[in-house]
Amino acid sequence: MKTRRDERTEMDFQQIKPYPETAWNSESFGCQKSRPEQGTLIKLLQGGDPLPWNRANEAVPVSMIEDPTPAEIKQRLKDNKDETHWDENQYNAGSLNKWGLIYFYLTVFGKGICTIISPLFAVYMIVFPFFYESVTLSELIDIVLVYILFILLPSALIWGYAEASERGYLSMPWFMKAVKHFTFSRSTGKVTRYKNNKELYSHPFSEFDCYLVSSPSHQGILSYQLHLVHRYHRYSDSIPLHTFTTSEQPDELKRIWNLIQRYMDTSQPMPDVPELEPARAKDPTTAAWDAQNNRKPNYWFSMDDDEFAEALLELQAEQRFKPSLGPEIDLFNGGTQA
Repeated sequence: MKTRRDERTEMDFQQIKPYPETAWNSESFGCQKSRPEQGTLIKLLQGGDPLPWNRANEAVPVSMIEDPTPAEIKQRLKDNKDETHWDENQYNAGSLNKWGLIYFYLTVFGKGICTIISPLFAVYMIVFPFFYESVTLSELIDIVLVYILFILLPSALIWGYAEASERGYLSMPWFMKAVKHFTFSRSTGKVTRYKNNKELYSHPFSEFDCYLVSSPSHQGILSYQLHLVHRYHRYSDSIPLHTFTTSEQPDELKRIWNLIQRYMDTSQPMPDVPELEPARAKDPTTAAWDAQNNRKPNYWFSMDDDEFAEALLELQAEQRFKPSLGPEIDLFNGGTQA
């Protein structure tokens, strides 16, 4: 059983090479302008005061990293020729357009037809004559032909093309376009929001505030969302950080804010999560930290599914009684005067 490494104390991380001046650094930053005064309605919509800014600790949202597993990530990297939405430079959040989503569901349906329905259909056609002796052989052949031509063959073509395109043997369908939602750039320190694949706004990470918003459901149960809002503009589109996880637990959402700050902070190593394992050696601060602390290069990727599940349970137990956020920092008075 591979256990999670012992929690280590904070230290100064030697950087292999400098980052651009625009990158976020929680140890050296310019003082931000004061937050503009906001009315009661805006505060209500944003959930009151924002969560504090922090020098992030090692806490990560387990509900976010439990899926996909390391084995699934390795297979996805292999299928996509090492292309990924999250690396040492940038995190990209996006989704398929509506036609892409329709095609995706068709491929799922087609796979179900080929792998589940068709074998059951074959068994049914074998036993069918024993229950309906009046059915002739020619009628059975007609039923089978109709099924093959109008159900099995189209399903097999849709599913087969999807599998071949995912493995790089065929090009992706022209309508399978990704819709970009937002990006976090560790290398430049910028956060960018998109709408209809066009840039809506882009600002330095330090100009955003994170709001934990609660609202009651029809049953009176509170549900929570996490939004990143630009401090100095009242854009109608915020950045929905709660989409990082299916959990609505406040502590897990706070850990997402902690993880984002950790990822963007070039004075600290990137969050220790499976999806970033291939990128750790390529990031200066992270590579230096790993070397100094003898972290296994394949800590996550060496685990099988059972070991991964146990590691997550251990991590969850470790974090239960530890802060979800690191020590607070003062963006407005604690930085270097610009």
